[in-house]
Amino acid sequence: MITDPAQATTGPTAAPPIETWDQRVRVFVSSTLEELAAERAAVRAAITQLHLTPVMFDLGARAHPPRELYLAYLQHSDVFIGVYGERYGWIAPGSTISGLEEEYLLAGDRPKLLYLRTPAAAREPRLTALIERMWASSGVSTAPYSDADDLGRRVIDDLAVLLTERFRGVAAGPVLDPAPLPHPPSPLIGRTAELEHLRSLLTGPEARLVTLLGPGGIGKTRLALAAAEACRPRLDAVCFVDLSVVCEPGEVLGAVATALRVHPGTRPVAEVLVDVLNSHRVLVVLDNVEHVLAAGPDIARLIALCPETRVLATSRAVLHLRGEHEVELGPLPVPPPADDHPAADLVRDVEAVQLFVHRAEQVRPSFAVTDDNAAEVAAIVNRLEGIPLALELAAARLRLMPLASVVPASALDLASADLDMPTRHQTLRATIAWSNSLLAEPDQAALRAVAVLPGGWTLPAAQAVTGTDPDPDPDPDATLAQLSRLVEQSMVRVELPATGEPRFRMLEAVRTYALEQLHAAGEYPATMQRLAGYVHRLAVQGADGLCRNESRRWRQRLDAELDVVRAALTWALHSDDAALAVQISAALARYWWSRGLLPEMLALAESVAGLSSFSTLTPAETDLLAWCRGTIRIATGDDDQARDLLTRATEGARARGDDRLLAQALFSSALIAPAATRRSLLEQALALFERRADRWGQALTLLPLGTLELLTGQVDTATRCHTEALSYAEDIEDDHLIALALDQLAADALLTGRPEQAAGHLRRSVPIHLDLHDPEGTANCLDAVAALVLVRGGVDRSARYLAAADRVRQVAGVVVWPFLRPLRDQLVSAVQAARRPGTPSAVVPPVEPVEPAPPGWNGLQALDAARSELGSAPES
Repeated sequence: MITDPAQATTGPTAAPPIETWDQRVRVFVSSTLEELAAERAAVRAAITQLHLTPVMFDLGARAHPPRELYLAYLQHSDVFIGVYGERYGWIAPGSTISGLEEEYLLAGDRPKLLYLRTPAAAREPRLTALIERMWASSGVSTAPYSDADDLGRRVIDDLAVLLTERFRGVAAGPVLDPAPLPHPPSPLIGRTAELEHLRSLLTGPEARLVTLLGPGGIGKTRLALAAAEACRPRLDAVCFVDLSVVCEPGEVLGAVATALRVHPGTRPVAEVLVDVLNSHRVLVVLDNVEHVLAAGPDIARLIALCPETRVLATSRAVLHLRGEHEVELGPLPVPPPADDHPAADLVRDVEAVQLFVHRAEQVRPSFAVTDDNAAEVAAIVNRLEGIPLALELAAARLRLMPLASVVPASALDLASADLDMPTRHQTLRATIAWSNSLLAEPDQAALRAVAVLPGGWTLPAAQAVTGTDPDPDPDPDATLAQLSRLVEQSMVRVELPATGEPRFRMLEAVRTYALEQLHAAGEYPATMQRLAGYVHRLAVQGADGLCRNESRRWRQRLDAELDVVRAALTWALHSDDAALAVQISAALARYWWSRGLLPEMLALAESVAGLSSFSTLTPAETDLLAWCRGTIRIATGDDDQARDLLTRATEGARARGDDRLLAQALFSSALIAPAATRRSLLEQALALFERRADRWGQALTLLPLGTLELLTGQVDTATRCHTEALSYAEDIEDDHLIALALDQLAADALLTGRPEQAAGHLRRSVPIHLDLHDPEGTANCLDAVAALVLVRGGVDRSARYLAAADRVRQVAGVVVWPFLRPLRDQLVSAVQAARRPGTPSAVVPPVEPVEPAPPGWNGLQALDAARSELGSAPES
């Protein structure tokens, strides 16, 4: 037994001193005196009931409060309770804030319990502002109360919880025991780079909020779970929160608490979460945030108050929070546009195929990618655009149907039979409909409208189809804002090329859904009419630009808009609008030729001639269509019908004084005219082109004029014509005509015994043809290469290049232009004679390659091989 009181406080085993009543936890109570007298009494009683010490400064709202006194009270208090009604409190002379606000500020970082009387319709603005600053500056929450009795009960409960948590914190800190991460039913396939990027962000020092963005069914949840597992070794805990079951933004923090297995009691959940997370390194995965975006400020405050907490959100929409790092998740890679018989190994290694096969093996264990089905598998995953959900739904159908039938007529109808699949993922249509439902009606209307733009579009195209373009004063910012929201909602993707305008695209599945909605809303005809108007204006501008020094830029733009142009032409046929079809297609005739699209345009022109509205065309439009049909027929080898059509176009243009059409018709007629009149027709066309300062037409006409000189032995004159054609083509930056002129100059050089000069011209033209992908120009260039190789002594290789040229023309559906046929025939005869000495060459059969061509050896591959050929030394 200890008899000396001093012994009670000495030695390592001495117990802590027992506190007397005045050393209990002190609770400072702040409130307005007169207004909240009943509440103050209830709070005092609650504190006393817990055997704690209430500290209540009774002079806090009088005229001259002794500031030093209540400051001392606060300094010796352990807990701060603030009770707020409607009044801000009295402001003492010489002060700018009330005592009520000053008490809150002086409380510092002490534990706080704050209560708001609710409702409080007459709450003073300065008190409202104070409460908002409380939320913004420290993230503290406020609990509502209805009357004094309700407040008393809340204070008892909240103080008990607060003291319990503080006691546990002294012993070992808050306990973290989150629910385990869910395990996906199948492994993550591919996404190696995306996974590493997420892991690097989430374990780095800067990214505290990462949003994984993408449309529904793209695989965000699976990747987020994999990222959480990858980050686990460097964290105290990881927590997964499924927000798809949460209906209101105000329930998000409660769902986080549930996933962390935290029970807030009557305390504000935000405050409890801060206490639990503040001292731990935790990754919180918030899955499916897109429908509760209004919870963003709550998430931001939680991150701000818990510096070691990281949040990975999966969403179809951006959260728009400061410090947010956006990671966009696209479809899985798919096989490139394949040959008819791609190698199974090449198809099998593609990530989209791997996912398809993995799911297929679950329902048909024997399924595998083989040489026999590789092309079919590649076509399926390409049609489904590498969307993981679509791939899994399609592969599951292999249980009952053959591979050729796993994708229905509309991929939107792909459906799941799995009972545990979320409703929004039961069909591809339901997935997209869920995303669409999150859009405001104006944005839904914009999505429906841009769906008529296949293959991507620009801002002006979107303005046109959404109806803002024809306005007297269109607002591009309004359309851009709509597109931005669609991008943020993962319904549209944006491409930002290094040069040129941004282009927007949507997945084909999304586009199909939006088109369905467009038809259902009855808006399709009006939208397509707006699209046709836009394309018509584009074609007129493009026709003018192709004749100027903007040719290269306009060709690139028309390349990008080709699918949109085709859609407008298809609409013109569907709506029986022959005039619109003629106006668009004829304006772009020069573009069609440069891109090897003449057979396609011929089919269109013949369809237009068969429309009922053909009879309503003006004479100018009828003649223009006749010129198009006739000229294209020459390219495809139908000279007889071409002659009648061109005669009609020439006579009509001459009668109306239409010099533009007349020049074009005279040029085309010259190509199939008798030798005696050919030069005269070309000279007439050239004069008209010169009168109009049409550099494109001048360059085009000089090419056959020079060839006529070449065939009569006037090589110098031919070279002058082709050099002048090259100069005009370079003036307007028309790469197609530049390459054709270079090919002709190479022929001029070969016929005058200058093979190295010919090789120099071809070294310039071959890369242009490779870049243009123009089949007709490619074939002509291969003929020139064959001639050079023959001069150098490579007879068999020359035959091989000629055969490649024939193959290119056959695939493109074109023939050798009439003015080039004599030169081509001479070349074939020379090769034939060199291969079979002594064989008569009056009638030369088609040249076949002596050496087998490599598999799939096409025109572009032959041109690529020619690049090394042009620099090789002559054979002995």
